[in-house]
Amino acid sequence: MKKRTFLLLTLCIAGQSLLAQRQLDSVLIKANLPAAKQDLSINLIYPTEEDRQPAKEIPYLLELMPSIVSYSDNGTGMGSSSFRIRGTDPSRTNISIDGIPLNDAESQTVFWVNIPSLGAMAKRITIQRGAGSAAFGTAAFGGAMDIGTGLASAKPFVAFNGYYGSFNSWNTAVSLGSGDIFHGLSMEADYSRTGSDGYLERSSANQQSARLAASWRGKTQALKATLLYGEQHTMLTFEGVPYDSLATNRRYNASGLYYDSDGREQFYDNETDNYTQTHLHLHYLQELGNYWNLNSAIFYTKGLGYYEQYKGNASLSRYGIPDQVINGTNYRRSDIIRRKGLDNDYYGINLSTDYNNSKWQFNLSAGASRYIGDHIGKILWVKHNAGGIEYNRHWYENTGTKSELNSYAKIAYNINKNFSIYGNLQYKYINFKLYGEDDDHYERPLAGFLDTTFHWHFLNPQLGLQFTSDNHRAYASFALVNREPNRSDLKDADKNGIRIPPQAERLYDWEVGYANYGEFASIGLNLYYMNYRNQIVATGQVNDAYRAIMTNIPESYRMGIELFATARLSSAIELEGNLTLSRNKLKDYTNYVDEYADDTQSTWLGQREEHFSDVDIAYSPNIIGAVTLRLKPFSGLRLSVTGKYVSDQYYDNTASEERKIDAYFPFNFNADYNFTFNNVNCFIQLAVNNIFNLYYSSSAFVNYRAVFADGSPDFQDRRFFPQATTNIALKLGIKL
Repeated sequence: MKKRTFLLLTLCIAGQSLLAQRQLDSVLIKANLPAAKQDLSINLIYPTEEDRQPAKEIPYLLELMPSIVSYSDNGTGMGSSSFRIRGTDPSRTNISIDGIPLNDAESQTVFWVNIPSLGAMAKRITIQRGAGSAAFGTAAFGGAMDIGTGLASAKPFVAFNGYYGSFNSWNTAVSLGSGDIFHGLSMEADYSRTGSDGYLERSSANQQSARLAASWRGKTQALKATLLYGEQHTMLTFEGVPYDSLATNRRYNASGLYYDSDGREQFYDNETDNYTQTHLHLHYLQELGNYWNLNSAIFYTKGLGYYEQYKGNASLSRYGIPDQVINGTNYRRSDIIRRKGLDNDYYGINLSTDYNNSKWQFNLSAGASRYIGDHIGKILWVKHNAGGIEYNRHWYENTGTKSELNSYAKIAYNINKNFSIYGNLQYKYINFKLYGEDDDHYERPLAGFLDTTFHWHFLNPQLGLQFTSDNHRAYASFALVNREPNRSDLKDADKNGIRIPPQAERLYDWEVGYANYGEFASIGLNLYYMNYRNQIVATGQVNDAYRAIMTNIPESYRMGIELFATARLSSAIELEGNLTLSRNKLKDYTNYVDEYADDTQSTWLGQREEHFSDVDIAYSPNIIGAVTLRLKPFSGLRLSVTGKYVSDQYYDNTASEERKIDAYFPFNFNADYNFTFNNVNCFIQLAVNNIFNLYYSSSAFVNYRAVFADGSPDFQDRRFFPQATTNIALKLGIKL
């Protein structure tokens, strides 16, 4: 990257500002991350065209960062994709854009597919690993990230990018900047359109996104308004590829499978996810003298969409449909087409004031937000219909409302030129209400009707010490963070009509690190110990409608060492890499699995308990590494080879060799050439991904497992997400 700071990211801090700099561009957009004074704790990425893999989502822009594992449902990095930090799932990572929360309030995760090509709009990405008391949004339970789009450029420009690659993947994008129109007023616009057939069968994607931003810069104040729009239509791939198909057809996608009247395999052609998301942000900054500034932001997010599925041989009673009698035949089951929809609104305000002099830094912040989410289910079609089932039949409708209040204070003191200390404290209040019919209310007449309210009060403190001397940096920190359960954790937490929701999780995180930055080489290491109380995990337990019940595990932990090194071997050769060695354990864990008398599965005996001690946490590889070799043979040309290593990892919490994702180490090659032609800046990129044609999967899950009292082998329905074999893309760009 043109500017990449491989700083050791783990101080688990909380602050919200990158305010040590006084420039308005940096001060206006404030991340839910520590002040830049503690730069040892963060990775700052300033993406250039060379860094942006064609049309891949942000998780793949980050995949070479320490302790990060990226994964994609359809195998290409386009469409549905995500990442984990130190094995922590996305719902435990605080993510914001220009300081505004991006996580969905109910599921607490980010669906990158809903805002395609966001990485192409980013001017800065700030990543934090470990716990933190993020001022706004979802708890930074395992990490945090802010995507900065900056103020509109004061210089006019026009840019166009286009690419085409394997699997009929393509993208076109245009960016416009007005420059300074009048007394500091400037505007920018971006538009991107993406399409792909996907690596898996029937995994196509059709996406578009747009951004419109207007900025005004004064002497001591700035104002920025942003409209961000994303739209996606993608074929469903979340069911994965069955294990048995990996050897015969690893691109097989079972979504939409049904059988026609002759018993032939068919696939529903509208097995799709369709969603639009619109963001409106307004930021205002006022500097007050040499030391103080005020920052405010208001935001509104609108989400609207649905996914549609064909369900073969479905139980009609589950959907509230009576038996259908046709020509004297009684049908209790039928093929159906169903649609699950979302309609949500999220809005709020963030306020903060900052003080900064040579000795003291102080930040005081407050925020309030409100989320209203409607969940709506419809039955579009029933194969065996005696005539009384209307189109778009009502199935369920429920609503979730979530209100949050945050207050946050941070103080930092420079003891002398070498040592500084800081402390911060966040108070968070959450009110979450669920009411209406759940999608299983016909199966569970009592528990299927939601009418419950939850309240949480959290105090999240943090302390840290930092040492800086010439090229040496060292630090130590402690953070305590609490996190509330998400929507599905709460609504499905009942058994035999008794609802026992999981408790909030708590994390105690200790971090110690050292780094040395030299002119030709830099090295660093970080030690972390993340001790959990009541971590929420899946145990295999199910409720009356066979939904997974999430359970608190009293004690669990993650501990590890993160290493990084960079070396400039000559003016034309650069080498950089990072390595994470970790241990991730549940101290005392009980797994539940269905037990039948024999493998005919005709006589269910209940659920068998399987007890484990000090067992590996799912999706937590013990070794994660990345390496980059960059060559610059002559001006304008850059060649790079990158590799990402992820060791074996289990995809449930039993550490069984039968439920393991094998280690993988794919390599990519990029050739980037920048040149000027008739005063036009031109850019060409050739990307060859997975150059050694490695067959590997980046994620998997257990769809169903059963054991048998007569000793027959377990039944296991295991699903994988294979990644694309060798694939090529060519990208062209111009900028005026």
